[in-house]
Amino acid sequence: MTQTVTPEGTPQDPATTGQDLPSAESIRLIERQVESVLLEHPDVLDAAVVFRGGTLEDAPAEICVRCGMDGRYPGLDLDAGTGVCGLCTMYEEHRDEIHGYFGDTEAFAARIRERAAAAGSDYDCLLLFSGGKDSTYVLHQLVRLGLRVMTFTFDNGFISKTALENVETVTAALGIDHVTKTRADQNRVFVQSLKEHKSVCNGCFRSLLDLANQLAYDRGIPSIVTGLSRGQIIDERLLWFYRQGDFDAERIEKQLAVGRQVYHRVGDRTDSGSDRAVDEVEVVDYFRYSEVTKDGIRALLAETSEMWSAPKDTGFCSSNCMINDVGVYVHKLERGFHNYESPTRWEVRLGHLARAEADAELRTPVNIHRVKSMLARIGYTDPGTREALGSRLAAYFVVREGATTDESELRAAAAARLPEFLHPEHWVRLDEVPRSRGVVTRRALPDPLDGAGKRLQLSAHGSAALVGGDDGDGTTPVTAAQQALLESGRAGARALLLDLDTRPALVDVRRAVLAVVLHHEALRSRFALRASDGRWRRGTAPAATAAPVAAVDLTRRAEQDEPALLRALERKLRARLDPAAGVLAQVVLVERGERPARLLLVVHELAADTAGWRVLLDDLATALTQVRAGTPVSLPPAAAPERPAGDTSAAAIADTAAAIAAGAGAAADGHTALPPTAGTPARHDGGSLSPAHSRALAAAPGGAAAAVAAGLRDVLGAAFGGTALSLAVADHTATAGRPARLVAAATAARTVTLPAAAAGPGRAAVGLTHLGDAAVEPEDGPFRAARIPGLRLEAVPAVGHHPLEVVLQERDGALSVDWWSAEPLHRELTGSGTPQQLVEWLTSHAQNMQEHTP
Repeated sequence: MTQTVTPEGTPQDPATTGQDLPSAESIRLIERQVESVLLEHPDVLDAAVVFRGGTLEDAPAEICVRCGMDGRYPGLDLDAGTGVCGLCTMYEEHRDEIHGYFGDTEAFAARIRERAAAAGSDYDCLLLFSGGKDSTYVLHQLVRLGLRVMTFTFDNGFISKTALENVETVTAALGIDHVTKTRADQNRVFVQSLKEHKSVCNGCFRSLLDLANQLAYDRGIPSIVTGLSRGQIIDERLLWFYRQGDFDAERIEKQLAVGRQVYHRVGDRTDSGSDRAVDEVEVVDYFRYSEVTKDGIRALLAETSEMWSAPKDTGFCSSNCMINDVGVYVHKLERGFHNYESPTRWEVRLGHLARAEADAELRTPVNIHRVKSMLARIGYTDPGTREALGSRLAAYFVVREGATTDESELRAAAAARLPEFLHPEHWVRLDEVPRSRGVVTRRALPDPLDGAGKRLQLSAHGSAALVGGDDGDGTTPVTAAQQALLESGRAGARALLLDLDTRPALVDVRRAVLAVVLHHEALRSRFALRASDGRWRRGTAPAATAAPVAAVDLTRRAEQDEPALLRALERKLRARLDPAAGVLAQVVLVERGERPARLLLVVHELAADTAGWRVLLDDLATALTQVRAGTPVSLPPAAAPERPAGDTSAAAIADTAAAIAAGAGAAADGHTALPPTAGTPARHDGGSLSPAHSRALAAAPGGAAAAVAAGLRDVLGAAFGGTALSLAVADHTATAGRPARLVAAATAARTVTLPAAAAGPGRAAVGLTHLGDAAVEPEDGPFRAARIPGLRLEAVPAVGHHPLEVVLQERDGALSVDWWSAEPLHRELTGSGTPQQLVEWLTSHAQNMQEHTP
């Protein structure tokens, strides 16, 4: 279907034309119209506007010649010479390792029986049974293996009638105990899943697993069996590890176990039964242990045709669910590719599905009329209508060097010139627009839904209410430091692992943490841009969403495995933080059997600096002690919520910036050329300075941060040729007579005149963070900082803001220096020994200061 366009290029209302989706010609007119408005802005050097998704009938411009994968899949590289995609190349290079993750049915049956025997269960496993072809095949195989099976069906409101009939027929014929459950608010879950993932499957599977976990726990069943295909297992569980170059099955399994606990615990449930269900119930993917192909599955179902009928009212990619097509439709229109593209092509690579059949599955159009009816039923705006055009537009822009123009200013410019339904929803700032012979290379543009180019993404948790308001909208201005951090996109989080002196009940920890969260409004702050003036504003989120407390049971884990498990858990908790939604803290009780329990805390930099951490931990110690004694929690008065990060006045920022400038000294001509950052940063252990040398640096003008700035200038200048350096500084330390303060990157860079480095327009080459003293817990209390060899949980800088991040922290009086960078800079720094050279420079500088101090 097409959509008519006026001479000015504005699509007419589909209601008057009887048409929905715009044609390819109309799409290009829309893109050009919005691009022309952006290019009229004096600070915009280049711009590209992309209408995401195109039309359902669009054929892929390029596909992998081996697996047939759509070239529009994000991050997919097609070799120019062979036409083979990067995932096929990865598979060929690591074929044995990838197949090594999978086992056989004997191993599967032994694993299930062993767990059931240990638990004394009446059932060996609970099968997630949809009545579709894959789960029906699995049920027959479980019975043939002699396993005692109970089946569970989640009725999401859109299960095929034929699939439900299959459930009843097959379970009755095989004598299987069966349970069906539903969820009253599942339509809300579908809408949320479509907003966050552009798919209904993510939210549906979450509901399914939550209910199944609780059912299995209540019935004493230790194992849940799924019918996920091998392609889905790789795509949903393993591919992230493969992209990081990790193919070790044992190591992956350990991290997946922790990830599953966080996935189910860090949410909206508060009862301990749900937590125990996650601990005691294991999820096992049957097809991890079965080599059967799609043809083999169909052959068995043909043998049992008197029990099972193929549903005719579902889409091609599902044999049980009707709303699955809604996810296909929305994902294709709003992201531009099929949401089953990756798992289905993995089935092709593994030899479980013929490429022609995969093409048929992925290219078969959905039933538009039925999809639109289901969209209306659940309450999600049809992305194919005129009103949704803006939600599918992504604007990429490049601004002149030194210009302060940002997304909010360009949004306002576009709003003044374009009709409302053509206001782009996605905005991404680039250093340059990728082009080939003047034509935009669309595949090289970052996917805005993956967060590329975003400083802070507003979530769907209600933060939109903060945008566009006035002084009466319930929000307040952010502090100077918070504003600078939000503008720079550099705000991160700090983690701390505590050893508890007892093994407290989860409910007691939750009561204590809730008291602290209610007491400190800073922990419930949420942040958003106000459209009227482009300034960041702070509102307050409900306490229930601010600091969920979960529990992870490591009782059965060996103590030597804990560092890796805790590190993975800490990364998961960081990912859950969402300043736009008011989620600024995460807490997990780590249960360890007879060993002392631990508490893992992650708090966002926007909510607390070093001094703030001390206050929070003092209050948490008080609350835990009072809860343990059975007395009401009573905490001392909290700091004003509008100043959660200490002294962030203009004077404080200017003083520190000037000190850093003095410490860095005058820069010579030239600049430090740093390679661009890419991928996941790796840490360099730069070493540490002795307590005596650390004290000397702290007493210098500007403190340790100023000394390190000067040292970075010299050692990086020697390593890369040149001495000029542009620094972005976040200082959390306390100085005499002044509380800890937060000095943000962008503010310091504007105040201090340092020559710009080769790090992109308006960006500093190096991010420098001083976290201060690691000893922030109270001396007398129910916990102390855990000391685990090889485990450090300092703030990990976000990827992509600066080519190099340097993090300072005091430990037992000694100043440690950590460097974070991506390849190829990581390799160059390691080869040149630059991190160690900085420590040597600082040691020599401290000795000179001590020698010349009267």
